[in-house]
Amino acid sequence: MSFIDKAKGAIGDNLDKVKDAVADNVDKVEAAIDKAGDVIDEKTGGKFAETIDKVQGAAHTAVDKVVEASDSAKGAAEKAADSAKGAAEKAADSAKGAAEKATDTAKGAAEKATDKVDGQ
Repeated sequence: MSFIDKAKGAIGDNLDKVKDAVADNVDKVEAAIDKAGDVIDEKTGGKFAETIDKVQGAAHTAVDKVVEASDSAKGAAEKAADSAKGAAEKAADSAKGAAEKATDTAKGAAEKATDKVDGQ
């Protein structure tokens, strides 16, 4: 396995953690992007300012996409949880109805048996 393959594997294994960290710390990440660009711009005497601005813009766009994806995933998870809760409540209601019906049936059978015993 080459170094590149190992690196891809390591990144893939931790990508969700990174996405969560970025989504949870958007302000800090964006401030770091701006600060890094400013430091590079200062060290190069503004020689690459246009390129640095483009890279910063791309980095900010990537952060926005990560945040949107995270929000979308959270919304989907909440929707799934609500759906599961609704299904569980429906199943509980159905089970309760079946139990009540079984109780009524058993009660009726017991009353019939009692009437037969009393009638003998």
